[in-house]
Parts: sequence; structure tokens; C-alpha cells
Amino acid sequence: MKKIYILFSFFFLTLSTFCQPNESFKITHGPWLTQMSETGVTILWTTSKNAVSWVEVAPDDGTNFYGEERPRYFDTKNGRIRATSTLHKVEIRNLKPGTSYRYAIFSKELLNWENDARILYGATIANPGYARNPLSFKTFSGEDDSVNFLIFNDVHGRSQLMKDLCKVIDFKTIDMVVFNGDMASSVYSEEQLFTDFLDAAVSLFASRIPIVYVRGNHETRGPYSDFLSDYFPTSTGNIYQLLNVGKVAFLLLDCGEDKPDSDIEYSGLADFDSYREKEATWLKSVVQTKEYKNADIKLAILHMPLMSSDWHGTLHLNELFLPVLNEAGVTAMFSGHTHQYAYNKPIAGKINFPVLVNSNNGIVLCNIDNGKVKATITYSNGSKPQEIILN
Repeated sequence: MKKIYILFSFFFLTLSTFCQPNESFKITHGPWLTQMSETGVTILWTTSKNAVSWVEVAPDDGTNFYGEERPRYFDTKNGRIRATSTLHKVEIRNLKPGTSYRYAIFSKELLNWENDARILYGATIANPGYARNPLSFKTFSGEDDSVNFLIFNDVHGRSQLMKDLCKVIDFKTIDMVVFNGDMASSVYSEEQLFTDFLDAAVSLFASRIPIVYVRGNHETRGPYSDFLSDYFPTSTGNIYQLLNVGKVAFLLLDCGEDKPDSDIEYSGLADFDSYREKEATWLKSVVQTKEYKNADIKLAILHMPLMSSDWHGTLHLNELFLPVLNEAGVTAMFSGHTHQYAYNKPIAGKINFPVLVNSNNGIVLCNIDNGKVKATITYSNGSKPQEIILN
């Protein structure tokens, strides 16, 4: 009798194990917007399992989203639709400048890939409420005389700080949000990106307002830092880039690390001197382009402020970047890194533009209108905001 009991116990235990439902297929994070331009945007999100993913887009013209079949844009790479990833990146192109669009995201679970002729798919999921309240965005316009943007920096994983700082922000007036470095203290996993700052960004604005990502020195650290650009792709594949918004040109610069490459903290993995030299070569070229030279306002965004310390990283940036920027008609630079507010005015013969350094407990709201650049800094402690005219 005892043997029969043991046999039946084993049978039911085995049956219950095999009958347990698999992890549900769902959207786990996002969507968030990057690479906004006058004619396109990139939309990203993650799912719990590998999937084929796409975005459907419709003009925000008051028509029913499903009054007609909407164009589909798939997550593709080198001409093929991706099916073996949980991170989905969909580039939307050929849009109209200064135009509002609605969108919905979809993912179809990949169950089994026996061969290319026998692929089994599962359920298709979409962002919640897509039919009733699709998400939306507005493309940039080169004709805009005003540009409004926010800058976060040195959050270091304090996602609640982001929420607190945004309580006074009217996101309906914001064109983009800049992450100016050290949003995380180091990068060890995908999940850390979301808990440190990306989930907070999505809940606040990032499904409708694009993120512009500028790397800090801390985000060069950790085993997952090599994959960070997958979550903030650029058209060139480089972290540093030129971005035009309205009549403003943004030089989005990458600082690298702050100590010498040989420092023991980097365990022999740092090669930032040669990286900055390569970036400086690009910088010399890009400031000669018509996209940069024809802009009315020229802003540089760099996590580590120039002319601010005698650490190796800053000294190397001064040597490589500063001579180029001094000749490039830069209106102002926005930085962080020091965890202290500072407004460094131009110094004759050394630096030709002001550098606004935001603290690690403030958010910068920048309003550009009629050729004037105004920065308002709001702090988490509720102290009176600071206003500065930068030109």
C-alpha cells in the first residue's frame, strides 16, 4: 500500500509540473521614443519572450484609428524581420515634419523555429487600450522658432527623484528630454536600466516625448554597459551625434571616463583616450556641415564640464574639444558630473561660451524662443527655481 501511495504521489507531482502554465507572454517595459527627427522616430519596448514586433501609425487627425488599415512598420535588421529578441526597435520613416501621429505597438510570440518554412507563432499582444487611446508623438519641424527641452543628469538610479522633479513640469510643452549622463551608477543588467530610470521615464513622458541620450562616465562601467546603445540607438551607430531641432543644432558629445585609462578601477578595459581622439576628428568635421552652420542657436551637451577640474578626462576634453568648440560659435554648453550647480561664464582667451552645470538634485528646463536661451533649474528640495539667460 505504501508503494502504491508513493507511486501515485510521484505521478501527480509529475503531472502538476508538466501542466503548469508557461510564463505569460506580455509587454514588460515601454514603449519609449528615441531618434526623433522631422521625418521619423524609433520606438522601443521589451516583451517577456521572443517575438515578431511592429508598429501601426496613423495621423492624429480625429479619424478612428481603425477606420482603415494603417501602415505597419516592423522591427527589422539588415532586411529581415527580427523574431529572436525580447528588445524591439522599430524605425518609423517618411513622416511629415511638425505633424502629430498616433501609434500602437504589437508583438507576436515566437513559439518554435523548426526551420524557415516551419515557424510556429503564439498570441499577439498590443499596448493596453490601443484601440481606445493610442499613444502619440509629434515630429520635429525645421520651421519652429521655439524649442523646449528638459535635462536630467546624475540621477544615479534614483527613479523617485525623477518623479519628484517632474511634478511641476507640463509635458505638453516639451519637445524632448535629454539624459545628460550618469542616469545609472554602473550598468549590470537590462533590468537595472528599467528600475534605475527607464521605467520612470516611460511613466512620465517617454511614450510620447523622445529621449535624447548622452552618456556619462559612470555608464561606461559594468558588464552590460556595452549594450546601452541598443536601448538608445542613433542613425550613425555612434553615441555622439549632431541633432537638429527647429532652428537649433545640438552637439551631443560623449565624455568617456574621468581617470586615466590605466586606472585600476577600469580593470584594463578602458581605451577612452583614443576614443576621444576619434570623436574629436568627427567634431571637427561636423561643425563644418550646413546642418550645424546654418542653425541660429548652437548648443553643446557634454556630461563632464570643460575647464572644471584637473582630472585626466576633463584635461583631455579641454585639449581635444575646446579648440574646436571655441571656433564653432557655440551658444552655450550644458553639463553635470560634479553634483554641484555652477554657471561658468566665458573666459577671454580660454573658453568662448558659458557652461551651465546642473547639480545631481535638479532638473533643467530650457526654453528657446526668439533667439533667446533661458534655463530654469528646479530642485527636489522645493527651493526657489533659478532662471538664467544664456545668451
